[in-house]
Amino acid sequence: MNRTATSPAIAADWMAAGVRHEILMRVLPTLRHDLLGPISVARMELAVMRRRLERADLAPQDGLRRVQQLDAHLVDLTRGLRELRRWDPLDTERMPAGSIVRLALALMEQPLRLAGLEVGMEAGCEAGQGPELPLAPLLLGTLALLCHAQDGLSPGQRLRLHLAAGPEGEAPVLTVRTERQSETGSAPAVTLMPGLPDLPVPVRARLDAEAVRHLAASLGLHAVLDDEPWRLRVGDLVPAAPGLP
Repeated sequence: MNRTATSPAIAADWMAAGVRHEILMRVLPTLRHDLLGPISVARMELAVMRRRLERADLAPQDGLRRVQQLDAHLVDLTRGLRELRRWDPLDTERMPAGSIVRLALALMEQPLRLAGLEVGMEAGCEAGQGPELPLAPLLLGTLALLCHAQDGLSPGQRLRLHLAAGPEGEAPVLTVRTERQSETGSAPAVTLMPGLPDLPVPVRARLDAEAVRHLAASLGLHAVLDDEPWRLRVGDLVPAAPGLP
């Protein structure tokens, strides 16, 4: 039987693709909810319009208003579908670094809450702040860090994210550190569901430090996860200043 040897580069590409797939599976419920929302509301609007048309009591102005609402829902749905291209690491969309981090947090907020983790944002993570960067690499890199926290941290901890912009021309660095949630804090209590013996336990691939580093390298990022705070350096996404490694 002939066997074709796989080059290290091809193997590395497939490993990075596997990590990206695991990240997508974790945020898929949020993406699905955002896409189904406009569809559900539009279907209710159509049901109301159908009943009123059957009774012939839909005034033209009221009908026009409802059609405009349906058009707005279609616009939201179209935008959500177009945003799926962000999951292609070769996508060329750009966004301020702070907005990208915010987007990653919005996608992972529910999974982290279910894991009993709270997330806080410090300086630099405000929407619109930071240099404008390619969206897909930093989005995937930030999500990888959050998935790594989901797998490795125990309930009751808080993640603190800080995006530091260095001197002009120097790549920004996203840092993540952990701390215990204050007993008097405002974080809502999280009740973990007990395992049910008659239901299959979902199998989820763990994103360990090596998986995060491998994905980061494939995206032009540099991840340091040996000690806290974790750091994600936006390496090749912006030109480096002279003399910088």
